[in-house]
Amino acid sequence: MKTVKRLLMAAMLLLGFRAFSYADEVKPTDTPAVTPVATEVNEATPVVGASLFQSKDLTLHLGGRFQELGELEYEADDPLRDKARVYLFDTENRLLADGKYKGIDFFFETAFGGEAYSTSNNQINLLEFDANVPLTEGVSVMLGQFREPANLESADYDANLLFTEKSELMTMFFGMGYDEGIALSGKSGDFDAIVGVEDGAADLPQRYLPEYFNFPPMTFVRLGITDGIKDSPWHPKQTDFEKPDANQFAIHLNGIYLNDSNAGHSTDAALESSYVTVGSATTDDYGNFLLSGEWNPYLGKTAINYGRVTAQYWQTSVDAEFRAPVGDTIFTVQAQANAAQFTASNFAPTTIGSNVVTGGTINIGGGEIQASLGDNPWVIAGRFAAFFPDAGMVNTGSGSVTLGATVDHLVGPWATSILGTKAIYELTLPSITCKVNPDVKIIAEAMWLIDTPEVFGGDGEYVLTEEPSQSSNANPLNPVTRNPLVPVGRMMFQFSF
Repeated sequence: MKTVKRLLMAAMLLLGFRAFSYADEVKPTDTPAVTPVATEVNEATPVVGASLFQSKDLTLHLGGRFQELGELEYEADDPLRDKARVYLFDTENRLLADGKYKGIDFFFETAFGGEAYSTSNNQINLLEFDANVPLTEGVSVMLGQFREPANLESADYDANLLFTEKSELMTMFFGMGYDEGIALSGKSGDFDAIVGVEDGAADLPQRYLPEYFNFPPMTFVRLGITDGIKDSPWHPKQTDFEKPDANQFAIHLNGIYLNDSNAGHSTDAALESSYVTVGSATTDDYGNFLLSGEWNPYLGKTAINYGRVTAQYWQTSVDAEFRAPVGDTIFTVQAQANAAQFTASNFAPTTIGSNVVTGGTINIGGGEIQASLGDNPWVIAGRFAAFFPDAGMVNTGSGSVTLGATVDHLVGPWATSILGTKAIYELTLPSITCKVNPDVKIIAEAMWLIDTPEVFGGDGEYVLTEEPSQSSNANPLNPVTRNPLVPVGRMMFQFSF
């Protein structure tokens, strides 16, 4: 009897499973009316590919996405390994669901396979699980875990990129990833705004209260003017948007502020650091390397006499978008400028190199511009990004250093600047997208890493923007060097439904 019930249930699910494409999606007649203002303000839920269930109160869709990335890189400075390197990465393995329950949008996205990481406390693979609740005309509340709208590049939705990946420089140092929080959003005419707070620890069950709480918690704000662009601020798109019939633009000012607080056995900012280092070069989902203990010597220090942690992190940016019809095709431009700072004071005396310090500050800056021309099935795009580091981003240590099979003894503690102050550049040109059909996309691109930092890791030379964890190999006997040009060729296959 149990077997018969299972077969009947499977048959019902198969009969109810209806796939649809972008062009022929049909809205059911019994779907409840949605408040137009809430939809216009947020459009927070990307519709994914298969309708599972529809009723008067509930609409539910199921989708998925995976990406494979092939890379060819030429590393001229490597003294040991082959200078030409070939890689194959499984970059995305996603399960998605979205729907609407009594006018409330909800969205779910999680990562599997190589995207899921295990830590000492938990596994971090949930990206989004949130609900957007309309309150009044033009105002709604987002609750749950979502990507912080720290800046446009960081917030851009992974499924709708013009490139194989987001800029390594911008995500490595300015990305804020996913976090749990609550945000109030609103729109009046062309003006729109978001303000929210987050707990600073994605995927982490909150088993404790802060031992010391420094107000305010992690706070973010996004203010701007939008004329014609209808993308959700939670899921902005670089491509695959509704074709414009007139010029469209948007300009926004963004800010994040964290007044670091003790949280159990760690601090809010140090929790951000632990998520970054788990993913090594994968910084896009869980934070940035200004909040990494491997790059920031002032992070996670103990306060004097066990007092309060006195550390702050802020990031600000301004971004702009422009879209215009050009004959039968589309022209787009997206640009942004970023600055961030981490400062700490009043911590117990710490030796960094030859100095004993009780505080310090790191300032960084950067920006990018990208443009595209085309429409389905072909789009050509280019991107230029620049990052301006701080010499205070150092690797510290003492005692002996092992480099390959050689052990060298250093006298006293040491500190080696990882990047110095010289700018790093990244040029991606061209990037060519071929949309095979609404579900399959192929992107081929050439990337040129200019003045990129490298460090010898004992078994070969590492590009630090691709392997940031190798900064631990930097020391006075093995300083970071700069390569004038590292050419990279990439091809990405994406399937989504």
